[in-house]
Amino acid sequence: MPTTSRTRPEQRAQARKNYDELIATAGFPSKPDGTPMGYRTAVKVGVIFSEAKNKARAREFVRFLLQEENLTPYVEGALGRWFPVTKLGQQRPFWQQDRHRKSVFDQYAAGTVTFEFTRNYKFTILNNENVWAKAMNRVVSEKVPVDKAVDEMIARIKTVAGS
Repeated sequence: MPTTSRTRPEQRAQARKNYDELIATAGFPSKPDGTPMGYRTAVKVGVIFSEAKNKARAREFVRFLLQEENLTPYVEGALGRWFPVTKLGQQRPFWQQDRHRKSVFDQYAAGTVTFEFTRNYKFTILNNENVWAKAMNRVVSEKVPVDKAVDEMIARIKTVAGS
């Protein structure tokens, strides 16, 4: 009986065709005023808990992982899922070898900004409350007029933001 975890050659061929020919990776369009869209990016973080039983080994692991010769294979092994944080990693040919990764490289080369919650924790509260999706749901599912749903959302944002 064949296992479902193995792919057949025709499945791999279709996946390769999808990646090479049928899928596009593109940057964001321009803003309505024609200016470039700012890309948001997040840097993934790790923590060593204050009550960790072996902080020394944890620090050792972090030092190991952050060495270029260890971090780069990890990032590239993810096949473009993560973008490197080091200039050396960003300049590697890997990011120019196909149009999808080249598109990601171009997005980062154009400049990025951090998510708002990195500057103000109150954005985390609003994100957790899903205020934007709730407003959209009010319009789409509950048939509330757009203006009213937006006003409710803005009122909630002002309440959380304290302004």
